[in-house]
Amino acid sequence: MNEYGTLREKKGNSLLEFPDDYVIIDIETTGFSPRNCEIIEIGAVKVRDNKITSVFQMLIKPKNPISSYITNLTGITNHMLADASPIDEVLDAFVSFIGNNILIGHKVNSDVNFLYDHCKTNIGHDLTNDFIDIRELFRERQRSVLNHQLTSLCEKCAIQNTNAHRALSDCLVGNNLYQSLKYHDGSIACVEELDSLILATEFNLKHSPYKKKCQNLSARVDRFSGISL
Repeated sequence: MNEYGTLREKKGNSLLEFPDDYVIIDIETTGFSPRNCEIIEIGAVKVRDNKITSVFQMLIKPKNPISSYITNLTGITNHMLADASPIDEVLDAFVSFIGNNILIGHKVNSDVNFLYDHCKTNIGHDLTNDFIDIRELFRERQRSVLNHQLTSLCEKCAIQNTNAHRALSDCLVGNNLYQSLKYHDGSIACVEELDSLILATEFNLKHSPYKKKCQNLSARVDRFSGISL
């Protein structure tokens, strides 16, 4: 039983592997406790054969107004959430989107706990998907990296996240981190730029959180050899 009194007996397994088919997930919440806090946004990116095939992003109308701290952190306002969908509708759509795929994310265990508890409470669904934490993959494959916060990993991999703390943007960044780690045997020096995607709802514009910062091949090692995060 976890600290919130929830057993989560059907929760999936934490894996350390690099599948080609998966769903990147991220959520924004009103706090750290699944028992006492609400989910206000869910983002997901479905990947098949290492290529993004579809994206999911929905805001959720909370029962209580969100604090100014959450608004300052995420950019999500009470006005934006006033006409958002209720959580049961969003979770139904999310569960349908992810299917039985492996879920991947940065510090994903916390997101899975939130989603497991809220799926169980609101729609009677057991979230049984196995999951992979990008942070743990970096700890396993890039032992020289000491700071595993998302911002630090993005800096290490030369990724720019222009909408940090928004669920879908963090998913796209997470996928770029995952793909970078997957295809680099040595110390990471560069990432590829993904094509822009048409995002949902308030993102109704061409948007890409990636800015390619690659130098020529001969400069890559020199550029990053002295960096130790």
